[in-house]
Amino acid sequence: MKGSVKFLLIGAMALMLGACGRGEKQTVLDTNRVYKVGTTAEYPPFETLENGKIVGYDVDVIDAVAKKIGIKYEWKDMNFDGLISALQFKKIDIVIAGISSSPEREKVVNFSIPYHESKTAYIMNKNNPMTMEELKGKTFGVDLGTSYETTARSIEGAKVIAFSSTGGTLLALKSQKVDCIMVGEVVANEYIEKNPELAIFGYGDGEACSIALNKDDIALQQSFNKALAELKEDGTLKKLQDKYGI
Repeated sequence: MKGSVKFLLIGAMALMLGACGRGEKQTVLDTNRVYKVGTTAEYPPFETLENGKIVGYDVDVIDAVAKKIGIKYEWKDMNFDGLISALQFKKIDIVIAGISSSPEREKVVNFSIPYHESKTAYIMNKNNPMTMEELKGKTFGVDLGTSYETTARSIEGAKVIAFSSTGGTLLALKSQKVDCIMVGEVVANEYIEKNPELAIFGYGDGEACSIALNKDDIALQQSFNKALAELKEDGTLKKLQDKYGI
């Protein structure tokens, strides 16, 4: 899938306003509230808009978890680079958008156990193929706020252009404004199917995707972990992955 949210928009602002995002630890699950689930509905088959409704694998995962733990929820479709800060400052309660945990991110939000793993795919135009070695010094297009941006910037001599939407990233490659884009393997396969002039020319390391949760809501994290473990054990996650071909 797309890469995980990187540690954005929480530097100096977080130091000044950090107290606004903290409160009492929630050790008992509140089943009376409606939880706000943040995502970015631009990444089929994980989440996308169909007739104004968010659908996809991640949607089904949240629905299965919610039924197991007995909570109600509503979706909030947001820009990807703003998800973690919105969660930190309690504008939303849950984020599912192909995010992976890291020690740095765990300072400001909690994470569930992983629910999916995905390799990184490098996509280029078929008429401009390059080896992975030849990508040094080339221009990369990435979605703003993803781990792909961090990875691209670590490549020797790379020029990186970060876009606020996945549509902008894809269009930049198709119009040859960038030499390569980086996305998750499953999303890459969707792109290739719909854009035959593109191809995958290599793969990077895989990432384990988790669900991000508010730092104070200990009960919600524990409930999600238990539910996800049960959904994996009883084969539900595998059935959903088969449903979406991931």
